[in-house]
Amino acid sequence: MMTALPPYLFPSVAWFAQGVRMGKLRVAMGGRFEKQTCRSRYKIAGPNALQMLSVPIVHGHGGGFAEVQISRAHKWDKEHIRAWETAYGNSPFYEFYDYRLLPLLTDTSLSLQELVMRSIVKLKNELKCPVELEFTDEFQLTEPDMEITPYPQVFDDRFGFRPDVSALDLLFNLGPESGDYLRQYALG
Repeated sequence: MMTALPPYLFPSVAWFAQGVRMGKLRVAMGGRFEKQTCRSRYKIAGPNALQMLSVPIVHGHGGGFAEVQISRAHKWDKEHIRAWETAYGNSPFYEFYDYRLLPLLTDTSLSLQELVMRSIVKLKNELKCPVELEFTDEFQLTEPDMEITPYPQVFDDRFGFRPDVSALDLLFNLGPESGDYLRQYALG
């Protein structure tokens, strides 16, 4: 059984770099849902600190990731949109990609697993990630532990480079050069 990456919501730059290093983005969609993991949360580089954004879920599901529904009791989508605008509104490429990604947050028909899958597919395509994507039910995971090369970020003059953020950060800061950035992690 080949190893696969965990199914993260708007995965980190290191997650994508690990997939490029592996030669394929294999994502393990099976298994149980674990609370307080990157399946329902992701970090962005905000103007004051790293900001953890979370998608609330409906409790009482059967435990499988495929069964988890997103709670619409809170206006979490609006909070995420405001956070993206605050963190990346002044980035070089935000206005070229925001309208392509924001509909993921406002689609009320999605389960959490569908949102995770679509966030991965959309980011992979927009980043021009140079490897194939495959979703699998296998569950032998490899956690992303790549050290990534710094790239320009909106608030790096205040905080220095912040590596542990969603690949949204890479896309909004490097735009069409994101694929070139990720290619450096390919072996051979």
